[in-house]
Amino acid sequence: MGVMRVFNNNPDNRTPGPVAAFRTGGGMTRFLRRDEGSMAVFSVFVFFAMLLVGGLAVDMMRHENERIRMQNTADRAVLAATMLRENVSNATPQQIVNAYFAAEGLDAQLAGRVSVVTDDDNGRTVTVAPAATVPTLFMNMLGIDDFAIVTPAQATEAMGGGAQIELVMVLDVSGSMGGSNKIGAMRTAASDLATSLLTDNEDGSVAITIVPYDEWVLPPAGFLNSFTNVTGSGACNDWSVWNVVTGSLDQATLRRSCNTDAWAQVRPYENLVADATGAINGLVSRGTTSIDLGVRNGALFFDPSIRPAITTLIANGTVSPIFAGRPYSWNEPGVVRALILLTDGENCCGARYSTAQQDLNTLSVCSELKDRGVLIYSIAFQAPSSGAALMQGCASSPSHYFNADTSQVQAAFQAIGNNIQTQALRLTF
Repeated sequence: MGVMRVFNNNPDNRTPGPVAAFRTGGGMTRFLRRDEGSMAVFSVFVFFAMLLVGGLAVDMMRHENERIRMQNTADRAVLAATMLRENVSNATPQQIVNAYFAAEGLDAQLAGRVSVVTDDDNGRTVTVAPAATVPTLFMNMLGIDDFAIVTPAQATEAMGGGAQIELVMVLDVSGSMGGSNKIGAMRTAASDLATSLLTDNEDGSVAITIVPYDEWVLPPAGFLNSFTNVTGSGACNDWSVWNVVTGSLDQATLRRSCNTDAWAQVRPYENLVADATGAINGLVSRGTTSIDLGVRNGALFFDPSIRPAITTLIANGTVSPIFAGRPYSWNEPGVVRALILLTDGENCCGARYSTAQQDLNTLSVCSELKDRGVLIYSIAFQAPSSGAALMQGCASSPSHYFNADTSQVQAAFQAIGNNIQTQALRLTF
């Protein structure tokens, strides 16, 4: 009998390969159930979705950065072009606007989109409407090739009937101000600011109150007679409450003896260049330093409750009748309130309070004024570190603080004046 041989093509009894699997029903089922590689397809979809979302964020960020750059340039340009009194270069409004956009490399975006309307009675209005497109890097996959940007801006400076400015200058005249001609540099800087703001100001739209301080502050003659809760009979006032700047005439105060030289008197609500600069240029240096009294007495001239005292000053000829009804109410629209606080030293020397307590008094008054919308510009005029820190604490923001020497104080006052006028212009948008 012959021998039949059986050839085993799968001697290791391993799972059949793909071809064998297709030849058997069970193998076909197992093949169809396999899911190796399906996640790779899903991952591709996720990757492209993430790319699209991330690309959208990039494109939007580029668009927003360019929009902000254009808007800031437009705002600064129209404000500068409408500053009638500050235009010492005799450049036209169009030239001023063009210069701002050229400095930012935005000439093409402006492309002549400037309107200037000048009225001898009402002032000047400058309007710009720069436009641009920002090409997309990723959104073009969705058919969006670019984003359009338009950043209009308008500002008006009115010759009359515009924003009202109440400015109080609280100026250190202590003995140390006599060194290095600091008092002279301060007089020049403050006088220049007064001249800039008060030119053509017969209507009193700008009122400057000058508050010199050393150890004491000397109010105008007759001013203290309006206070109702007073102890003592001196010519100067001291305070017991420092965290309130309203209802001032009814607060408890102590009248103290002090020097009564006429040059040292507070000069409220000056609206004429000659009067304001005359008062400033008459300041001399003497005595010690009470910054707290300086700023508290300066705060008086924002407090509407002192109107009876102002009425008395109008009656005796100290204040012009155009300021009847001042100070304005806190909620009066269209009023810019600003206080400049300058010192070359620090609170000294413990006769009334400790230096630490005087610092707290000062900061309390500053805080109350800022809470009521008063802009505080502070100048540390070659002051020691403690005085500089106090000035920083009083300022409305870091940009409202200046650390200056005699060569820089004039620039500090100029910057403050420009900023005050800018605030007044913003109110007319």
